Amino acid sequence: MSFSFIQLADTQFGMSAGLSGKSDDEIAAFAARGLKVNKEPKFEGFAPETQAFEEAIKQANERKSEFVVVCGDMINNPESSDERDEFMRIASQLNDDIPMYWIAGNHDVAADTVTPTPASVAAYRQHWGDDYYSFQHGDASFIALNTSVMDHPEHVIGESESQMSFLKAELEAAKKRDASQIIVFTHYPLFLESSHEEDTYFSVRREHRMPVLGLLQEYGVSAVFAGHWHRNNYAQHDGMLMVATGAVGYPLGDDDSGYRVVDVNDDQISHNYYEFGFR
Repeated sequence: MSFSFIQLADTQFGMSAGLSGKSDDEIAAFAARGLKVNKEPKFEGFAPETQAFEEAIKQANERKSEFVVVCGDMINNPESSDERDEFMRIASQLNDDIPMYWIAGNHDVAADTVTPTPASVAAYRQHWGDDYYSFQHGDASFIALNTSVMDHPEHVIGESESQMSFLKAELEAAKKRDASQIIVFTHYPLFLESSHEEDTYFSVRREHRMPVLGLLQEYGVSAVFAGHWHRNNYAQHDGMLMVATGAVGYPLGDDDSGYRVVDVNDDQISHNYYEFGFR
C-alpha cells in the first residue's frame, strides 16, 4: 500500500511576537547559538503563525493527505489558553476525513519549557491527550514519543521507564503484524549528525538517546521524523532516516516556514519539504 502524509513541526503560536522587538545585542546572542532572529518592531498576537498554519491546513486539504502530524511545540507558552485555542481553531479547518496527530514538544509539556514536572505532564494530558501512543495506517505502524520526558526524566519519576516499556511493546507488536514500515515521531531529533555526537540543546542527550536507538535498530525502524530545531536537517543511523523538519512558525535558520510531504511505500520512504515563501 502506498500513501502520503504531511508532517508539520513547531507551529508555536506566540513565538513570533515573543521574538519581535529584540535589540541588536539580543539578536547577536541568538546568532552566537546558531539561531537566526529577525530585526523587527515589537508586536503582539499570532498573525504570522495563523497565516502559516492556515496555509499548512489548506495544503493538507488540497493534497488529500492521509493524515497530518504536528511534531511538537504547537504553542510557545504551555499555560496559554489563547495560544492553544488559536491552534485548535485552525486545526478544526482540516477536512473531517483527515486525522491529525500531535506530538508533545518541550513548549507544550514542560513547565519551564525544558524540564517536565508531574503537574506539567498532567496538564499536557488534560489539554492535548496522550503524550506517547501508536497508530496504524494501512500496513505501516507509527509510534509517537515524548522526548521531553525522555531527555529530562529527573522530576517525573517512572515516566521515562513507562515510555520505554511502551516503545518496546509497540515495536514488538509491529514486528508481529509484519508492518511494512515502522515510523517514529518525536519533537527533539534523536541526533543531528551522528548517533554518538556530543550533547546539545537541539537533540536528545546521548545517555538517553542510545537505549532508544538500540531498540529502533533492533526492530528495523525506517525513519524518525522530528522538529524542534526550526530548520531542516537530515541524518541517518544504520540506514534509519533521522529527519528534522523546519518550522511552520518562526524559522531560526535559512529554511523558510513550510511543511513536509512524506510518501510511504512498502519498500521505501521518500519526502520533500515545501516552503510557504512568507518570510
